[in-house]
Amino acid sequence: MSVNHVKWMSFAILQGFRSKGATGRNPPVGCVIVKNNVLLSYGRTGSAGRPHAEEDAIDKIVDKKNLVGSTMYVTLEPCAHKNSFGISCAEKICNHGIKEIYVSCIDPDPRTNKKGIKILKKKNIKVHENFMNNQASKLYNGFFSRILNQKPFVTLKIACSLDGKIALKNKKSKWITNELSRSYSHFLRSQNDAIMTSSTTILNDNPRMDCRLNGLEKRSPTKVVIDRYLKVPSNYNIFKSLTTNNILLYSLLEMKNHLTENKFVKKVRVNKKLNDESFFNFIFNDLANRGINNLLIETGSIINTLLLSLNLVDEIVIFRSGNIIGNDGLSFVNNLNFEEINELSNYKISFLRSFQNDIFEVRNIAK
Repeated sequence: MSVNHVKWMSFAILQGFRSKGATGRNPPVGCVIVKNNVLLSYGRTGSAGRPHAEEDAIDKIVDKKNLVGSTMYVTLEPCAHKNSFGISCAEKICNHGIKEIYVSCIDPDPRTNKKGIKILKKKNIKVHENFMNNQASKLYNGFFSRILNQKPFVTLKIACSLDGKIALKNKKSKWITNELSRSYSHFLRSQNDAIMTSSTTILNDNPRMDCRLNGLEKRSPTKVVIDRYLKVPSNYNIFKSLTTNNILLYSLLEMKNHLTENKFVKKVRVNKKLNDESFFNFIFNDLANRGINNLLIETGSIINTLLLSLNLVDEIVIFRSGNIIGNDGLSFVNNLNFEEINELSNYKISFLRSFQNDIFEVRNIAK
């Protein structure tokens, strides 16, 4: 009997993506268990990171004898560190007679890195490493960045006209893109752990920065506000949170008496002497220490320009409408001060689709 390993791992990857943005500091993992080419169970990482996907899939099977001789497909190496019940996922897999496992990505977390696979092999479980790694690794851009680089994976979101303008010069910007684009933008928010904006954007647009898709309201990301000089008062929408998510406020000023009425605002003071690069790296490092894997940034041209000029953006997502604004508009990026064509940053397309007359582009820096 021919087993379609690609089919089953693709299903596991789908489960991982269903968890993305809702697993806290833990990575979103998908798991599928198959026997004689028949699906026995599947699972994914739970809310806030527990249960792990392997736990979820195994625990769904009532008669554990059915697991003997089965094959597991999992998007990330099973953990080697103990859970609250004193057992790791790798050990749990070994305890139920699973004979073979396909693993997409190796876990860089030093608590598990290669140790989970070592546990499995020690129990004579056949392990296939890096299976469909390219497809599954997109799940872990943020987790890998946090573990290896001590910063989240940074995605810059742009909504603009055909000629790259984000608003008219009078600051009016609603609505440049269509309703489908705006809905998908909310889905993107649900896939990220945090969303960052600036005081200028808040004062101009008064955004809520949450996810307002039906059924995904609880997947709204942690809000991150850059307000260097405490310009934003408490009556703006971003501070009127209907969730219990923390709002992280970064400023150069003392904040002891600022926004004291909002118990969800966590204040972080940044050293005034830091240059722009060190300023943002301090924030990114602090977010990583708080378990933020994926950070979505929705700001205006000033912050966009700073981040792009400092090469601090990992990915750009662009919702581009068919409107042409011309010189009556504000560009999404200002002067980057390049003098030669070969100095320009090049972002290659990694995903492209249309939302009626709008185009959605995902671009990553060319390497």
